[in-house]
Amino acid sequence: MYCRSGQEFSTEHVAPPLRTRRWSEFGSETLSEMTVRARSDSGLRAHIHRRNLGPLGFVVVTSSAAEASSSAACPGPWAREAEDCLMLTVLDHGRSSLSQSRWSADLETGDIVIRDLNKPWISRSDADVGLILIKIPYSVAARSHPDPERLVGRHLSAADPRVAFASDVIRASKRALQAVDEESWNARLGPVLENVFHMICHEGPAPLDGEPCSGHRSLHRAATSFIARNLADPDLSVGGVAKALGVSTRHLQRAFLDSGTSPREFILQQRLAEAARLLRRNQGAQRQRITDIAFSLGFGDASHFTRAFTRHFGTPPSAYRADAT
Repeated sequence: MYCRSGQEFSTEHVAPPLRTRRWSEFGSETLSEMTVRARSDSGLRAHIHRRNLGPLGFVVVTSSAAEASSSAACPGPWAREAEDCLMLTVLDHGRSSLSQSRWSADLETGDIVIRDLNKPWISRSDADVGLILIKIPYSVAARSHPDPERLVGRHLSAADPRVAFASDVIRASKRALQAVDEESWNARLGPVLENVFHMICHEGPAPLDGEPCSGHRSLHRAATSFIARNLADPDLSVGGVAKALGVSTRHLQRAFLDSGTSPREFILQQRLAEAARLLRRNQGAQRQRITDIAFSLGFGDASHFTRAFTRHFGTPPSAYRADAT
């Protein structure tokens, strides 16, 4: 049984006639607006658990034979609570097929595929199945790959030992989260999964080009990728991003409206998020001075960095690093 730090839903205590509707409701909030159809005469049996691991999200799904589909072009509230995201899917056990836009994948145990919840999708299984889903904020994906949309539809087979290793780490993470209910453990596990995502970004064949995103979303993603690649530039600015992308500053600002922040705030948030990652990672012989981290992320002076970091995380960088050890 999963512990109190996450949210979960099970059909076990729901009347059979209501199971697919209730399952669809929780799934729609977690992923994107969807409908579910049981593919067994015995009806639907399913369980889903989700929790946040820092900026990442971790979802475990078990289900009897079923088909879930979404015609939506927008992630659900849980998936988009932080920002635009991609969804990494690992088949934990059983067999499943997943399709979206111009690609499809028949998954065997341990296989990995990445989908985009901003586009319609279909997931289908003919028997009991278990899935692990990892919510990857687009800004995190952009730190690992220059064009994260190119990752969508990439089917990574567990027959490749490098993919099998990544899959084993993710599946072991599921078992650890089932056994340990500690926020500090969750915080340490998030960066591990970020590293796994970074590793698999460069494995496997290139997918087919998918359908382009809508104008504002495509611009937002392009800006996110540009910012992620240029965090160290002390002159990184809203005007500079707009010029690099060939749009007006006003057009760029409109593209960020749906995310509830401005481009300027987003740049600061990404610098602070990367600083937090470096503070968690830099231990022992690899330890960097806090001042060096600040300068490496484009902050003009250490005091400005410390004030901004403390406002954002509620603790100064030195205490944040100490808590991570």
